[in-house]
Amino acid sequence: MKVIAIIPARSGSKGVPLKNIKKLNKKPLIQYTIDVAKKCKMIDRIIVSTDDKKIANICKKLGAEVPFIRPKKISGDLSSMEDVVSHAVNFLENKSYFPDIIVLLQPTSPFRLPKEVDKAIKKFSKSKATSLVEVKKTNNHPYKSFKKKNKLLIPFETNFQKFHARQTLPEIFYPTGSLYIFWNKTLKEYNSIYGTKILSHLQENELIDIDTEFDFFIAEMMIKNWRPKKY
Repeated sequence: MKVIAIIPARSGSKGVPLKNIKKLNKKPLIQYTIDVAKKCKMIDRIIVSTDDKKIANICKKLGAEVPFIRPKKISGDLSSMEDVVSHAVNFLENKSYFPDIIVLLQPTSPFRLPKEVDKAIKKFSKSKATSLVEVKKTNNHPYKSFKKKNKLLIPFETNFQKFHARQTLPEIFYPTGSLYIFWNKTLKEYNSIYGTKILSHLQENELIDIDTEFDFFIAEMMIKNWRPKKY
């Protein structure tokens, strides 16, 4: 089986300009993801999809392939991940490379572990699922949340008082943003990275998904003072 890692790294970021190459502990943020992908035994090729030549040059020096510059029309805030991945896969297939499994690694998760990625790929490849998503249990349950209507708060869950005790709440999981795995045929059949049978992979290492300057600060403190499991 051919397993390819695709790392999406567009230049546009309203919160932190050129976030993907901003330094985290003296290394470009994207380097953490490229280094992990290089250490994964299950991954055959590492492709970075970017719309920026500066990002492309940095990624090439770090050992990733950047065989194209992503078109601007699929590099905006509202561009879907399906469009980004499909563009990369179609480009490769036009060059006679046909991947079986696609591993989507977003560069905003610097602390994932190679062994966890390999473990998830093996788990997925032996399953009958259409995709695998790394998740963690949510601490902020939607049944305890409110939304606004006519400038007033109303419960998100109509019968929310039924769930006054934490033990009565159904388990809720949300994606960490760190790891998505799916078949190439899932992408083509469903035009989705998920499909209809989504396998979960519970996050083991304490991760952070970097989106703001404050997230960079937290990540820096984690590296210097706490250090997650060796990454």
